[in-house]
Amino acid sequence: MKRIFLMFVAAILTVGVVTAQLKQSAEAAKADTKVLKTTIKVPTIVCGSCVTTVTNALKKVDGVKTAKVDLKKKTATVTYASTKATVDKLEKAIADAGYDANDVKRNPEAYEKLDACCKTDEKK
Repeated sequence: MKRIFLMFVAAILTVGVVTAQLKQSAEAAKADTKVLKTTIKVPTIVCGSCVTTVTNALKKVDGVKTAKVDLKKKTATVTYASTKATVDKLEKAIADAGYDANDVKRNPEAYEKLDACCKTDEKK
């Protein structure tokens, strides 16, 4: 009976130690995460619909905290978790939505799906 009791106590202590180590490891990883801010040129946005599309595309990127698109400046300012998102991922999200992002060219298929007012190459 003593043996069973001692094994039970040892198991409880082991679980407690492992749980504490996992919690400490998770907290350390969280502390290493830096929130970065970047501004991306979005020269092909032309209207409010473009702003909404680009903003929504950026917010879908894992790790994005905030995304603000400025139509007049033709920029997107994004804050993001450095361990989850990168500028490359942000640029790709914008390009996949149909817009140029810095030096990354838009996805032609996505561009074709945009509203007519958002297509900068349309002849008028």
